[in-house]
Amino acid sequence: MNASISIRPAVPADSDNVARLIYLSMGIEADWLFGQEKGHSAHQVLTRLFLQRGNRISYPLSSLAEQNGKAAGLLLAYPGSKLSRFNWMTGWHLLGVFGLAATIRLARRQSAYGELKETEGDEFYISNLGVFPDLQGKGIGTMLMKRAEEMARKAGLLKCSLIVTFGHENARRLYEHLGYKVIRSYICDHPQIAGGSGGYHRMIKTLAPLPEPG
Repeated sequence: MNASISIRPAVPADSDNVARLIYLSMGIEADWLFGQEKGHSAHQVLTRLFLQRGNRISYPLSSLAEQNGKAAGLLLAYPGSKLSRFNWMTGWHLLGVFGLAATIRLARRQSAYGELKETEGDEFYISNLGVFPDLQGKGIGTMLMKRAEEMARKAGLLKCSLIVTFGHENARRLYEHLGYKVIRSYICDHPQIAGGSGGYHRMIKTLAPLPEPG
């Protein structure tokens, strides 16, 4: 690992940088999901979710890469078996942010994702990966992906999964270089979902088991 780059668990004090990095990974999709209600920006909503435990972007699920002590990149990942529970808690926390009517409107927007399957219960799901633009090309994304694989093995899982939007060829090439393969593609013909690219590729990597001790 580059000596100037380190990776550590995120803490509540990282909320601003993490919200910026999650927004970077989501783009206009974050505005469509979280920024449509009066008085709320996507950044503010992401920050509030990050600061609470149990939802799908809570700080205990995040790892922060730093270069020379400054935030550089984000990994948000967890066992796929926990996604359903995290989704329920995300809805509960959003209810506290928006109120009932706006939360119902947000839930209706979710139908635009159609049959999209993010992950399975026997996979370790890489939900969000982001690196600040001025620090890209330094191998930070690769380091964060390797961290995800270490976390997967510690969780007893030998598959990592992610989704990548159509047209994000640099990201897809990185994942393919690291051993991920497209197993299914989902069409989401909506101008905000997947940055208006038309859909997602679901990718999986099977990890080699750790060698037996002794």
